[in-house]
Amino acid sequence: MEAAKAARIGRALAEADLIVIGASNGLDMAEGLNLFRADDHFWEAYGDLAQADVISCILQGLASPDANVRRRWAERFHQKEHLEYEPSPLMNTLRRLTEHVDSFVITCNIDGHFARAGFDENRVLETEGSTRTSIDELRLAHPDAIAAAQLEELARLVRTHRNDRVAILELGVGLHNGVIKRMLAQIANTCEHTTYIVFNYNQAMAPDASRETILVDGDMAPAFEEVVRCRL
Repeated sequence: MEAAKAARIGRALAEADLIVIGASNGLDMAEGLNLFRADDHFWEAYGDLAQADVISCILQGLASPDANVRRRWAERFHQKEHLEYEPSPLMNTLRRLTEHVDSFVITCNIDGHFARAGFDENRVLETEGSTRTSIDELRLAHPDAIAAAQLEELARLVRTHRNDRVAILELGVGLHNGVIKRMLAQIANTCEHTTYIVFNYNQAMAPDASRETILVDGDMAPAFEEVVRCRL
């Protein structure tokens, strides 16, 4: 990423009064967790289960129609991706770039990495559930009391900062992830002074919000490192 773009991102984050992060599978992949492929991590952490259950990726195990298989994979996922998780340099950088100001996270990732990395769990809305709160049911069919409170907190933050400077970070959100994209676009259109920053690999596209937009196409980890370097 060119230095000028990194400097613009760093400035937008430093000057923001509110930062809203929307994160999907692309962020997990940038950290080394791929739910869709039988990569080295898959075989190292799940190889025995994969052979026993004839499973070819983590998501297939978690979504198996066999309840016993789902339970085994959910328990292993909870152990490997949550309890044993150590925040990556990327996640630590993301926290440092956003912890100086009001922030909120909207994510469909179910591994609970944001809470483990030090983000305020009361401001982390996990739209599809989380292994950190349950290993029996990994999806939220309807907002429960916790999710409802988090949605109210997000609404409060948007009301408070609607006339302030707001930065939106869209991190690895696929083109078909309509839930997160719609929520972020609504915030961007509500707040008067929004900078919308998209990090994605081959899918860095401008949102439908008529706000300043910065697109970063490529690997998130070195891109965030460049943002930090430009802020020093």
